Amino acid sequence: MLIGENILKHLKAIATGIKYLFSSKRQTCSYPAARQKVNERYRGMIKFNGELCVSCGICARVCPANAIKLRTDVKEEPSLDYARCIFCGFCVESCPASALENAPLHDLVYTNYDQQFFEPEELTGADKDPYEVPDGVVEVKIDEDEGFLYES
Repeated sequence: MLIGENILKHLKAIATGIKYLFSSKRQTCSYPAARQKVNERYRGMIKFNGELCVSCGICARVCPANAIKLRTDVKEEPSLDYARCIFCGFCVESCPASALENAPLHDLVYTNYDQQFFEPEELTGADKDPYEVPDGVVEVKIDEDEGFLYES
């Protein structure tokens, strides 16, 4: 009986996929012409405020991916390797001076590996969007019958 139930569940999932495959409703937003609005608690790029930093190094110690290194030439300040970052937010949560914060930006593209390494000066402007968004931001609504609906 268990095998029959599993087959029924799989067939139902396949039928749902086929329904949306031939649906006239779009299931994606027209990226890059428009972007999906992210929640205010979204953990995107890390923004650094050097004036608030107390050079404690906690951010580098708590990073599970070892993506943060302290640059020590003048003052110990974090540099970040986005190739390693898993966007867990531990560095932001652990910073006692609130020098790190999450920005809502998340969709940057790099053409080589070295561009993913951000020095403290680059982290300061991590929330500035380098791309133009012609149609603005779209908000996602989920309709049980229609699926994802993108509204401006």
